[in-house]
Amino acid sequence: MSAATLEEGPLRGPSFFLDRTALRALALAHRGPYAAARPYPHVVIDGFLGTPLASALAGIFPGASEASWKRRDHVEQAARLGQLQRKAFEDVPGALRHLLSEFSSMSFIDFLESLTGVQGLIADPHFRGAGLHLTLRGGHLALHADFNRDRFRALTRRLTVLYYLNPEWEAAWGGDLELWSADLSRCETRIAPLLDRLVVMAHGDDYWHGHPTPLGCPEGRGRAAVAAYFYTAETSPDAPEPHSAIWAPTRT
Repeated sequence: MSAATLEEGPLRGPSFFLDRTALRALALAHRGPYAAARPYPHVVIDGFLGTPLASALAGIFPGASEASWKRRDHVEQAARLGQLQRKAFEDVPGALRHLLSEFSSMSFIDFLESLTGVQGLIADPHFRGAGLHLTLRGGHLALHADFNRDRFRALTRRLTVLYYLNPEWEAAWGGDLELWSADLSRCETRIAPLLDRLVVMAHGDDYWHGHPTPLGCPEGRGRAAVAAYFYTAETSPDAPEPHSAIWAPTRT
């Protein structure tokens, strides 16, 4: 059973919504493997939305010339396209924008909390550093540990979610997400960017990951991913004690 249900939308035909019941079942089934995974907590869930929906989303994922991408070509990362949130995803097809919205939904956050045990997760509706990513032939992403704070909202990074939309991906093309040991001595896990594959990873300053080998896909293909980051708020010693609503005295 996939994590999405289809409905008939009033404006654009069939739409989809993440199914809270199905997501809870997924979380319960995978929280043990998530916690025990090496080199740090993570989980790989295949068939997340179901092949028909995932294939439809892959079919409308914008190519290199079909959106206002910002391209990165540096030593650390090359031939990588992203930052469509700069224009509020205005040239991204509606179904993909809907998927981004669903990744910020109550159902998905409840799923992540049940899966990981991290409570009080906060989504980022601005998708800073996240959103849609497309890596072209020859592109790579060096091993790195992710940024740890949302400085605009004073929040602490806790989780990374990656969802891949690459039909008929061939192993020879590379593009595996590599998870390395804390001392950078070895790659402990490789995750191919296959269609309809969801990855949830914990954040840590020595949680090294990337796809450092240049991508070998054919020209015209790319490594498509949807990313979302999740945070928690830290308790402040100056925060007021919580209370319920304060009602004004009844006037007579």
